Amino acid sequence: MGPRIAIVRPEANEPRPPRPKPEAPPTPWWAAVDWPLLLIILALLVEGTVAIYSTSVAFAVTRTDKPAFYFVVRHAVFVAVGLMLMLIVWRVGYAPLRARPRLVAVLAAGVVASLLVLLLRNRLAGTTGRTLLGGSLQPAEFAKPVLIVYLAVWLTTRRREMPNWRYELVSVGAITGIFALLVLLQPDLSAAATVFALGMMMLFLAGAHSKQVVFTLGVAVLVLAVGIPAMRWIYPVGVTRFRDFWIALRTPAQVEGHLREAIWAFLRGGWFGVGIGEGQSKFYYLPLPHTDSVFAVIGEEWGVLGAILVVGTFGLLLWRGLKVATEAPDPMGRLLAGGIILWLVGEAVLNMAGIVGLLPEAGNVMPFFSYGGSNLTVTLASLGLVLSVAGEARRASRAQGGPNRAVVDLRRGNRRRRVSRAGRMAAPGA
Repeated sequence: MGPRIAIVRPEANEPRPPRPKPEAPPTPWWAAVDWPLLLIILALLVEGTVAIYSTSVAFAVTRTDKPAFYFVVRHAVFVAVGLMLMLIVWRVGYAPLRARPRLVAVLAAGVVASLLVLLLRNRLAGTTGRTLLGGSLQPAEFAKPVLIVYLAVWLTTRRREMPNWRYELVSVGAITGIFALLVLLQPDLSAAATVFALGMMMLFLAGAHSKQVVFTLGVAVLVLAVGIPAMRWIYPVGVTRFRDFWIALRTPAQVEGHLREAIWAFLRGGWFGVGIGEGQSKFYYLPLPHTDSVFAVIGEEWGVLGAILVVGTFGLLLWRGLKVATEAPDPMGRLLAGGIILWLVGEAVLNMAGIVGLLPEAGNVMPFFSYGGSNLTVTLASLGLVLSVAGEARRASRAQGGPNRAVVDLRRGNRRRRVSRAGRMAAPGA
């Protein structure tokens, strides 16, 4: 027989087309939840509700003609509305903000319009006030998160169009200045200063130019140099607060007024407190114990250890929120998460530090703990945005096989066989 001839088909030598990669399975809802962040939020909500229950009942009985549980019932309604808003914002996410920036402009215009209506009403009535709709709506509280959202969208969509750092600084300063000026005219100096600080903070989070930082710090020093002496005529209460702060640093025993009563509340509470509902300062001594002075009541009834628990919970919120910001899948998510968390924790720090005399009393509310529907609802709705950023990060990581890919460590610590080095004969049967 002659030699056999192998017949090779031409297509046999051609490289096979790569197989399409299977699509990643959809992420189940429970895998996209940042459970530590959600539990921290719920812990703050429970702690704040307990504090408001204790302080508001005493305030209603001794200083108003309303029923004892009037503020407690209203707070329960605010909690329900706030949680509903948080779930809605969490479910919708921040994708619509990125896809339709005009929605944010409409939201900012609504806040500006409400501030203008408030100023017009005060001017016509010849009074000063910070709320609308019979005290149910406080526009200044909405201005803070709306400014954060507006600047987060603006800095991620318009920044590339900025010709230089001066134009960007002027633009951010103008946007922030409009909000701050309208809040200042209520008048509300502490809220206006907070709004201005938030605007500059968002610029820094977005990666401010070194010249922008120097210029901003210079303006801040100039404002303090001129504003503190002028505060004697413009804002006399601020002079008293600075004086009490200075006395508290030098000789705490000689401090007077609100700060004195707050310090005495902590001294009466000691390490373990007198018990929830058993404090005496909230009845007559502390002004507004259910809002501005709530941390002093916590120090008396919960003790120093209870106050440390509250501070630690806010510390956990800061840690987890910044972790969400660093793991965000896009710049807008980083700005939203970082700005909202720093705003809420900053407000709490200013309130608590002012109560114990570590900072001048600024009049900032304590999120979750100070009674107020506007503050609580916007706080929970804003945290819904942070939860949505965390969910997007988890979905993106799962799609890329990030934390879920198997990593095999072929070392003794894994109790597996080591890989044979070059030149080593593998054992038979291995």
